[in-house]
Amino acid sequence: MKKWHKIIGVMTLLAFSLVGCGRGELAEGKQEPNEVEVEQTTAPKTPDNRMVIAMDTPVTLHPLYNTQETVEQALYLIFSPLINIEENGTISSNLAESWVVNESNTAITITLKKDIKWHDGMSLTTDDVLYTLNQIKSIPDSPYKDTVANLQEMVKLDDTTFKLVYKGSYSGVLQTLFFPVIPEHIYNVSGEDTLNITPIGSGPYMYESTTPAKSIMLKANPGYFKGKPQIEEVQINFIPDQQSMLYAFKQGLIDVIYTKETEWGKYINDEASTAYEMISPVYEFMGVNHNKVLFQNAAIREALLYGINRQEMVHLFYLDHAVVTDTPISPISYLYDRTLEIKSYDKEKAKLLLTQEGYEKDGNTGFLSKNGAPLSFTLLVNEENRDRMKVAKQIQTIYKEIGIDLKVEAVNETTYLERIQTKQFDAFLGGYQLGYATDLSFALHSSSILNGENYTSYKDPQMDELLQQAFLATPEAAIDAYQKLQQYFVKQTPYISLYFKKSVLITHNEIQGDIKPTPLNIFSNVEKWTRK
Repeated sequence: MKKWHKIIGVMTLLAFSLVGCGRGELAEGKQEPNEVEVEQTTAPKTPDNRMVIAMDTPVTLHPLYNTQETVEQALYLIFSPLINIEENGTISSNLAESWVVNESNTAITITLKKDIKWHDGMSLTTDDVLYTLNQIKSIPDSPYKDTVANLQEMVKLDDTTFKLVYKGSYSGVLQTLFFPVIPEHIYNVSGEDTLNITPIGSGPYMYESTTPAKSIMLKANPGYFKGKPQIEEVQINFIPDQQSMLYAFKQGLIDVIYTKETEWGKYINDEASTAYEMISPVYEFMGVNHNKVLFQNAAIREALLYGINRQEMVHLFYLDHAVVTDTPISPISYLYDRTLEIKSYDKEKAKLLLTQEGYEKDGNTGFLSKNGAPLSFTLLVNEENRDRMKVAKQIQTIYKEIGIDLKVEAVNETTYLERIQTKQFDAFLGGYQLGYATDLSFALHSSSILNGENYTSYKDPQMDELLQQAFLATPEAAIDAYQKLQQYFVKQTPYISLYFKKSVLITHNEIQGDIKPTPLNIFSNVEKWTRK
């Protein structure tokens, strides 16, 4: 499984060390479309039965070293993951036909599908999977590093069966099996030469050629284990950023784009394009510093939640491309507690909760105060993120109506990260790109405060126990464990939850068929796509 969480600060995702088991990543501000990089302004006629997509100019095409998100998606056309992860977080077969977890949840016996071939005609075997896992272990910055974090032993049983033994139980262990498998006989070379190998995988498309600084051409794999793709060729153009990709799509220069950008709608034509929206694992929130006395009171945190009109903000600033949530578990996840009712905006309830905690309106300032101290704090936000800037100003306005004196402090990305990591803030707007191997200890467990990523310094022995129970649960018991965790989270409101953002795959209508993308692999059933 690639990095399980990343904290999101700005709009385009980049690596950041607010990451861990189930983690997230900070993002960049939006830019205007880079039309200089997109040379053509009118679409050339695409050859029959070819699909044109885009990615960043790749640093490497080695899937275990690559850290570029758009390149990663394209590489799934060439390299097949061991298993698939569906949008709701459950797993399904891919290279692995079946698996059995032992009673103590510490070992998995996996059986591969038979007669899977690499693009060069060699057979894919257990040796290739175990070689891949050993390679992930040896690559310090591999995006799949957490796949092997808890792995103790690998045992070959035969050419298509093997056992993975873990150091301890983990409820998300099956989700860690999502990683691309590479052929040992191709990649078993020394030094940096491995980064420049012509990619050979077992996926639906085979590498054919590269036009330097411009594009890569793939051709359909006639021996693909799910059946030869119906689209014969895929051309992957190098385009430098998301805005330029959206511009290229609008101009008809590419056929398919995947994006998390809020304003993607203006780049499509409803009659000529089809959008496949998904709830992404990007969880947005307001984090509060629990070292501050003000935020150690759960009733005050709950009042802060009730005082935000989250649904209105989703509509105004995210154009309804987000879903309001009260917990860090996605509302489409199989782990989500569907008995929970989302807390709606209620200004009067927020006022009542604050009144019950002793706050009264100050006749001079108009703000609430207690023992002469005003209800006042500063909200840190990264200025590159335009959506967050709008949200921060909206929260400031709404809180003023309640009697909360909120000051917004906008800083650059570097300062924002430094302030969060050193806990020099009252509150901040942030987000986590959560993984499907769910473990929220990185953000909530007391052990993560001093030497981990619990930057809000939240500490609660009962929460620690619930996190431990959820982590150690068997796959069958995980749903109940995570329901209890969510119910306690809603009661305590350690984070002021906002929403889960949506992502979207957009295709021109020439691309048809049974198109079923998932956030982790938008090309998960590309063999069923067609071009009319």
